[in-house]
Parts: sequence; structure tokens; C-alpha cells
Amino acid sequence: MGWFGKSNHKKEVDAAFRVLWNLYETTTAGKSGAPLVLSFELRDSRFRYLVFCLSTVQMACAQHMKNPDAVLNDLLHTVVTGAIGADPQQFFGGPVDPQQAANRAGHDLQDYLHRWSAYVDIAKGGNAAAATGIVAGMLRHSESENSPTQEDARRLWELAVWIEGSLGPMSAAFTNMAR
Repeated sequence: MGWFGKSNHKKEVDAAFRVLWNLYETTTAGKSGAPLVLSFELRDSRFRYLVFCLSTVQMACAQHMKNPDAVLNDLLHTVVTGAIGADPQQFFGGPVDPQQAANRAGHDLQDYLHRWSAYVDIAKGGNAAAATGIVAGMLRHSESENSPTQEDARRLWELAVWIEGSLGPMSAAFTNMAR
């Protein structure tokens, strides 16, 4: 901390983390109208979903950050160390090697960010259904390594639409908190 309070970077990291954690808690507890439809099948599904939430916040808020890559790196570190330190049973199904968790998180984060990039292009192209399908596919990836069935797509569609509708409010919340 400097003479005049938190640095802008620290404010942005803190704000982004609060938005990320709010998204995670809201969608895993069915709060604020979020459909409670996630079906975590893997030992680390909750961790994968936490990384998905990180990618979602980055996609929604990066335009308001001075250095989005630096914020993303700090958030990724916070998410990995927090999940390992807070409750490895909840996020990984038991003890986990920190380096393996970090590697997995980095891989999944890059995958999600590439999919969000495709989402933006497709949504701008006017194919809303295909864009929503990308979000539903990311949600399924956080749950399982199996290919999504039609039932999975139907089940996750409503949450994907809810998340899409929350992107603007996430961006506004971040902007207000990062001031």
C-alpha cells in the first residue's frame, strides 16, 4: 500500500475477484435467479468452474482494466492458491499437487478465453444461438470430460443465457468497485 491507498492495479484485482466470486457463489447456489443446473462429475469440476468464472469476468471486464493481462495473471494465482489453501476437498476432491493445479488452471483458462473470443465473433455476427451454445459448451467442459448430450445442452442452456445476461452487470460492478 502506498501513501494514498491501494494502487489502481490492486483495486482492479480486488474488484475482479469480488465479481468472480459473486458469479461463482450465485451460480452454484442458485441465487439471484441463476438456474441451479450444474452437475459436477469430476473431482476437480468445481475448480474448473471457478476458472470458467475467472475467464468470464476477464471477458466482461478487461476493457475497463489498465493492464488486463497483469490482472488476469494475479487473479489466476489467487484462484489457484486460494482453492488449494481454502478447501482442496471441495475444489479438487482431496489433496492436490500445486503445480499440477496451476498447470490445469492455465490450460483451462486459455481454452475458455479462446472460446470467449469465438463467442464475441459469433455474437457480433448475429448468431445468438450459436454464441449461447459456446457458453453452454464451456459450462459442460467444467462439469465433465464427456461430450455433451442433447440433455446436457438443454440443461445448461438456461444458465448460459443467464450468464450472457449478467455480462453487462458484471462489467458495471467491476467498474464501480475498481474506482
